Amino acid sequence: MKFLAIIVTYNPDVERLTDNIKAIACQTDGVLIVDNGSKNTEFLDRFSFVYNTVVIKNNSNKGIAYALNTGMKYAYENGFEWAITLDEDSVCPDGIISNARELLEKGYMEYDSSCKGNNIAMIVPLIKETASGELCELGTKVNGTAYQEVNKCITSAAITNVVVWKKLHGFDNKLFIDYVDYDYALRCILGGYRIIRMNEVILDHRIGKSEYKKFLWTKIRVANHSPQRKYYIARNIVIYIRRYAKNINVFAEFLRLLKVLILIVLYEDDKRDKLGACFKGIRDGINCRL
Repeated sequence: MKFLAIIVTYNPDVERLTDNIKAIACQTDGVLIVDNGSKNTEFLDRFSFVYNTVVIKNNSNKGIAYALNTGMKYAYENGFEWAITLDEDSVCPDGIISNARELLEKGYMEYDSSCKGNNIAMIVPLIKETASGELCELGTKVNGTAYQEVNKCITSAAITNVVVWKKLHGFDNKLFIDYVDYDYALRCILGGYRIIRMNEVILDHRIGKSEYKKFLWTKIRVANHSPQRKYYIARNIVIYIRRYAKNINVFAEFLRLLKVLILIVLYEDDKRDKLGACFKGIRDGINCRL
């Protein structure tokens, strides 16, 4: 089995990106950087020499979905069977690929004999949010086993079956950024494929410029996204609801959208611009403007 690492960059922290590449290059059979229109791309040429990476430069930021599809197309055309997709600042733990390889060869059959390598769409680590130290279980509580089937994941450090990606026609370019991962994960499941989480492999994951604020008796994460990002969050939540209303917890998604609006009002700067972007996103989502 051949594994490719796909790293999507956009004006990255070069030091953090260097750590990212160091951590994954020794675990995979190749590293591909897909740059989404960074202002300064000189650092990319340095990586291609020092770490023997392949670099694809997009002229502009066409979104995370487009960049991921570019990387997956490269994997498909160059004979890679699995690709681990990474944010520029996601530094993988040792053993993430070897654990996945062992899972594919023998591991999960001990838990479910009907689960074979060819019906696994993605193998993902357990995510821990760096700032808070909290596990991001995404609706599926850790059950104490080494491997566990889940129905939702993020793309960062997801080890994706290249053939399944091809069959499902890839990630949705029109979503641009937010919910690209949730949309693809649900299409995998609806297509009869499985997503397996490695509960003993933990990825420390930074979530943008998040900070924690005190809310009543608890702490709550405030994302501090730009107005443009708020637009995509609001629009894509509405589109996700419209697409999959029969397959998801619609109420939970509405609550997530409401939470975004409330946190802007209570804690974030540029309230007017961000709220305006959210309401425009909601309107475009209702009208299916992609």
